[in-house]
Amino acid sequence: MFKAVLLSFNIITITKVTTIIFILLSLSIVTVTMISSNGIGYESLFIVFAQMEKDKDTNQKMLNTQSVNNTSSTFSAIGTISSLVITVPKHEFNITNAFKVIVTGDWILNVHNGTVTNFETNFLASPMDGSIGHIHQITNFSANKDDVGIIIQPMPMLDNNSNSLSINGTADIKINGITIWKDADLSITISKGSTITIDPNDKDTGNHFGNQQVYGIVNRLIVM
Repeated sequence: MFKAVLLSFNIITITKVTTIIFILLSLSIVTVTMISSNGIGYESLFIVFAQMEKDKDTNQKMLNTQSVNNTSSTFSAIGTISSLVITVPKHEFNITNAFKVIVTGDWILNVHNGTVTNFETNFLASPMDGSIGHIHQITNFSANKDDVGIIIQPMPMLDNNSNSLSINGTADIKINGITIWKDADLSITISKGSTITIDPNDKDTGNHFGNQQVYGIVNRLIVM
């Protein structure tokens, strides 16, 4: 009687184990079949994952304004303008009472094979006293003939010249869409891939910017 019960128990145990193995094999076959039916094999999956990691690395390089190239003459940069223009009186200057204008907006720079193909800015000048502001546009930038072969140099962060450049040229400066100063001298400086300085010539712009520069941030530097 005891032997019969033990034999019955062993048969039930073996049956359960066999059933579990069969279910696991079935699930594996179904999973492989689903992947194959979607046109994605194991090799393809590894390729997809590798591409995802590659894209992630590329995006990280773009955000950190780094590149594997030593130098590049084709690149793009975009960013925001965030600056403060202060009217400086000749006597008894007081920063608290000085007339201040907040300058905010966007800019873009495209360079192809060492030549500036586009530089534009669009920013709002808002007086801090609440009076009505106005919009500036800088368009039709043309680099000087001496500024040829413009390159960006992604170097180690210890190099003070990494991701830096300086360009001189002329541009049209508009107020509220109307060209006020045509072919005004203008300087553009990007420092370490982090900040940008836009310097309109004071004489060419009728001292409109108070002999001061407009400052901004480099949000992204894309090296081709």
